[in-house]
Amino acid sequence: MKPLKITIFSDYICPFCFLAKEVMKRVDRSFELDVEWKSYELHPVGEWMPDINSAYIRMAWLNVQRIASENHIDIKLPSYLCNSRRALELAEVARGHGENEFHECHERIFNAYFLEGKNIEKENVLLKIGSEAGLEEKEMKQAWKDESFLPILQENKEYLHDHGITGVPTFFIGSQNPSVIFGLYPQEKIEKVIRKYMKTMQE
Repeated sequence: MKPLKITIFSDYICPFCFLAKEVMKRVDRSFELDVEWKSYELHPVGEWMPDINSAYIRMAWLNVQRIASENHIDIKLPSYLCNSRRALELAEVARGHGENEFHECHERIFNAYFLEGKNIEKENVLLKIGSEAGLEEKEMKQAWKDESFLPILQENKEYLHDHGITGVPTFFIGSQNPSVIFGLYPQEKIEKVIRKYMKTMQE
């Protein structure tokens, strides 16, 4: 049987996406999965971005901390909100070199923001992450200059919007008539949806 395809849309400045990354590592141990992460820019360049000290962010962070505690996941509240476009574009550069390079970069970007407190909007921070994942500085800078991956970000956003979804993380379980999970659910819930989908496909 082929691995079950799971597509997850996420953004590197979304704490629930960081938690989803950690939860999916555990889910992956119980199933044979083909997980694809797709880039979604929550706050595009030039658009409104909430204040890190706003009541909205404080309330959201309380929920993040609760979920992290329940799942024994370490996470730290960043001291600022970044624009994520360069980080998302960097991940796409890495994807072009293979799955290993992508996942290495993917992990490092998330950890830089939510564990190490680094500003992933800054070029020097991202260049270091990229070089540690085996990417060439010239290629990264060229991708940012040309905005060559911006169409992919726009395409991914339009795809979710076509499904009536405007946020992340969003999970598409399966490739044919997928089951959709919007938001972060407990590991047990995600596994339940996976089992149900697999059973449906076998009928």
